[in-house]
Amino acid sequence: MRNYTFWTELAIRRSVIFLQIAALVLAFVVLGTLVWPPVYQSTAEILVQDNRAQFLASPDIQDNNPNRPAVVINPISEEDLNSERELMTSEFLIKQAIAGVPEQPDNSVAALMLKGVSGALSLPSLGYDVLHSVPAVSAKDDWAIRIAKHLDSTVIKRSNVIELSFTSHDQRWTKDFLSRLINQYIAFHAQISHDPQSEKFFNEQAEVLEARLHASEDKLRQFRLQSGITDLDGQTKALIDRISQLNLERDRDAAATASARQQAAFLEEILQKTPERISKETRSVQNEALSQLKPQVMQMKSERAELLARYQPNSARIREIDSKLAAAQKILDQEDRLEVQEASTDLNPIWVSIRTDIAQAKGQAASSDAARASLEGEISHGREQLDQLVNGGVELQPLQRQVDNDQQAYMAYMRKAEEARAAHGMNTSKILNVSVAQEATLPVAPKFPIVWLNLMVGFLLALGAGLAAAYWEEAHDPKIYSNVAIAEASGLTTVAIIRDEA
Repeated sequence: MRNYTFWTELAIRRSVIFLQIAALVLAFVVLGTLVWPPVYQSTAEILVQDNRAQFLASPDIQDNNPNRPAVVINPISEEDLNSERELMTSEFLIKQAIAGVPEQPDNSVAALMLKGVSGALSLPSLGYDVLHSVPAVSAKDDWAIRIAKHLDSTVIKRSNVIELSFTSHDQRWTKDFLSRLINQYIAFHAQISHDPQSEKFFNEQAEVLEARLHASEDKLRQFRLQSGITDLDGQTKALIDRISQLNLERDRDAAATASARQQAAFLEEILQKTPERISKETRSVQNEALSQLKPQVMQMKSERAELLARYQPNSARIREIDSKLAAAQKILDQEDRLEVQEASTDLNPIWVSIRTDIAQAKGQAASSDAARASLEGEISHGREQLDQLVNGGVELQPLQRQVDNDQQAYMAYMRKAEEARAAHGMNTSKILNVSVAQEATLPVAPKFPIVWLNLMVGFLLALGAGLAAAYWEEAHDPKIYSNVAIAEASGLTTVAIIRDEA
């Protein structure tokens, strides 16, 4: 069993080989740490957003409502982040970043040693290229390839931030190159985010659609002038309400006519049963029919004068009162005198009164009939207008739909043209869906080598290598030096050990 005591005794017993190998390994690590040139790392952070500044001038997002929100949020997918990573670390952008910048050679001893080792390791590849006539890589391309090996990009977990890092042996060049690369990345992103021909295309299409919209609006305007339809729904509702009102007035006049005729028939039955004359003296009296009709005629004339102040002469109310006046005048014309000679013994006043009531009922029935006939004409005319309005609406709807479709298409292309113009302006101002969250940092301390860590690792490697060498030497020595070796060789337990000094 190999325990701590075994390894300790082994290191003491084989101290020479142990110390030689351990010192050699530790010296190699220390020398490598001291000779290796410092490696500096500069980092920057790029924020990838779901969109850039909203086009507030666009008609499509003037109002912020649930159906058309002004700000549309689309989550960034992993594919979007990976696309940006590949773009910012592409060899094309690296060449753009080092364009016009001469490579500064590093003539330090460590750099020359590394170049020598790298050149020796690349000899097989050079031989293969010569054998197969592979075109030689230019110095600029070779520099870009070497830079790409030290350039890295990673996505920070649970975020839309990409961390870009670059390492080199030159502290200042590390930051300068990363800044140049980010500037080239932003400029290239602005270039590929906008097509300069799109704005021209949308403007041309908008002009064509504007002419089409004007033509369809002219057709709609001409049809409205010819048909008199300005507000189809409003006009239809108003006309239907008017016809309903006329129907109600006609029904009222019909009911009044029937009531007046029924009253006249009832009074005629009573008149037949009432004696026309009674036995009294003869005297001159005023005609009762005339005395009752004249005040009514005067009252109706006064009402007509008042109505003329509010209605047209051809309105339904004026025609109605004119018909009543005509009926009453007709009854007055049938009476040949204002006064009649009657013998109180011959004419019954009750009979006269009933006859007057009959005349009034008949006059009212005639007036109601005339008003109902006038209303029938107005209702018929209103229905004709409603039919014309409905038929005109059937022809109006396709014209209105054509105007709406042309307007929507025109506005859509106008919005696209405005968005293309705004996109061009934002690209010019470097307003993109990607932004620099952290500029390239100037490294203040080398990332590698870390002296204390290298020394600790070198010490552990030296200890392990020394123990391995000591174990290998003891394994190849035929002598037995430890209890463990005796037990392994003989299977016996060691009682005592006599050292050479004894």
